[in-house]
Parts: sequence; C-alpha cells; structure tokens
Amino acid sequence: MTVALIRNKDQHVSVRRSASAWPIGTVGYLVAAIFTGFCLFPFYVILTTALKTETAIFAWPPVWVFKPTLQSFYNALFVFGGRSAISYLINSIVISAVSTILAVVLGAMAAYGFVRFRFAGKRHLAFWILSTRFAPPVAFIVPIYLMVQKAGLLDSHIALILIYTAMNLSLVIWILRGFFAEIPIEIEEAALVDGYSRLQIFWRVAVPLVRPGIVSTAILSAIFSWNEFLYAMVLTQSRAATLPVYLAGFSNSMGLAWGEYMAVGAMAVLPILVFTFAVQKYLVRGLTFGAVK
Repeated sequence: MTVALIRNKDQHVSVRRSASAWPIGTVGYLVAAIFTGFCLFPFYVILTTALKTETAIFAWPPVWVFKPTLQSFYNALFVFGGRSAISYLINSIVISAVSTILAVVLGAMAAYGFVRFRFAGKRHLAFWILSTRFAPPVAFIVPIYLMVQKAGLLDSHIALILIYTAMNLSLVIWILRGFFAEIPIEIEEAALVDGYSRLQIFWRVAVPLVRPGIVSTAILSAIFSWNEFLYAMVLTQSRAATLPVYLAGFSNSMGLAWGEYMAVGAMAVLPILVFTFAVQKYLVRGLTFGAVK
C-alpha cells in the first residue's frame, strides 16, 4: 500500500513537472525563432533587393512577392560603371584563403611547440604574442604603410597576405594552445615508442585530434581576412583591392545603384556562409578527444 502511494506520488510529481516544463520549452523555442528571424532579416532584405527590378526596389508599400531577376548580379559582375566586382571578388578569395592557410599552419606549429617543449622565456613570449592583439589595428597603419612602401609592395596581394597572416597568428596560437594541451601525453609517448619523430607526431597524431579546433580557428581567421577594410583601403588602389574596398566606393554618376549594391553585398556574405556550413560538422569539439575512452 505504501509503495503504491509513493509510486502514484512520484508519477504525479513527474506529470506535474512535465506539464510545467512544456510551456517553458515552447516559449524558449519561440524566443529563439524570433531572435533568429531578427538576425537573418537584414540578409533577407539584401538578397531580395538584389533580386528585384529597379521599379520593385523603390515601390511603396514594399513588394514582398515578385518575380526574381539576376540582372543586378550580372551588372555588378560584368558591366556596372566599368568597375566590375569580379576582380575584387577574386582578390578577396585569394587573399583570405592564402592568409588563413598560412596563419593556421604556422600558428598550429607554434601552439604545439608552446605546449610540448620547454625553453627559456616561454611564458614571456606567449604573453608578448597575446599582447599584439591589445592595440587597435589603426595604431600600426602608419609604420606598416611606410614598410610596405619601402618594400615596393603597395597595391599587391603579398602585402595584404603578410599583414593578415601576422594579425591572425596570435589568435590562432592562443586558441590552438588549449586544444593541443588537452591531448593526453600518453598518445604521443606511444607514438615515440613506435619510432615516430616529433614532426611525424605533430602531423599524424596531434593535428588529426585537434581538427575541430583547427577548423574553428580557420573560420575565424577567414572571416577577419574577408571583412578587413582599413589596411585594404590604405595599402591598395585597384589591382589588389578587396570587396569591402569596392563596396565603400560603390556609386555611379546618378547616385547609388541599390540593386547592384545589394548584389555585391550578397556576394560578400555568401562565400563565408557557405564555407561555414560546409565545415560545421567539425565544429563539434567532442570529436577532438575521441581517441581516449
């Protein structure tokens, strides 16, 4: 009898808990959906404006149902005002990709060295690397401009690649240090017993285990390189200018062409968005430590 009463009481409590938890979960999902819609609405406006005709863009009240057209994308890429966006798009892709690869490769090796090797001044050097992120980029624009000018690299891809690599390097080192530090040392010791060298351990053991961290860091580096405006504006003119520079000077003799402007804005967002979705499975941090049960 007592057991039955306790069981009925527990069931009653569990039912009451589930009943009270259901509205909270529904409200939480509703709030999340509203917040997601609020965040995505600007991109929706950019994309729909780029797909509208000029008449539909300036229509009032706003036109929400329309027949999409790619004329704005075609004009922006090939014929708009003699300043095709395609060369700027290629510059952004090349500079962002190369600088991200260099920063991740060099930063991963440096982070692994900080974790696994002992040397004099290790902590001071690590703090100095972090301190390079303290000052705003505008504080270094004048000396960097003079260095690039003396080297004859103004308006070149190499200048922006080197600058973006240097600026992302400290971020990559400090993020990947945490990932390498959490790899059990026993795995590397077993590899040493099997005859692996330190370089082989780094490439064949450590790097595969921290792949999610490397991908996450690469995404952050790529976003910074893709969106950076200050150095690209100051150090380039036309040959190596990127999409942010193109957008800043986007206009014609009749004013701002909103359809073409929004088309370039959509092209500036889509590559990073597609790249992030393509590698999102590696963002699960638990995959890093799957080697140890």
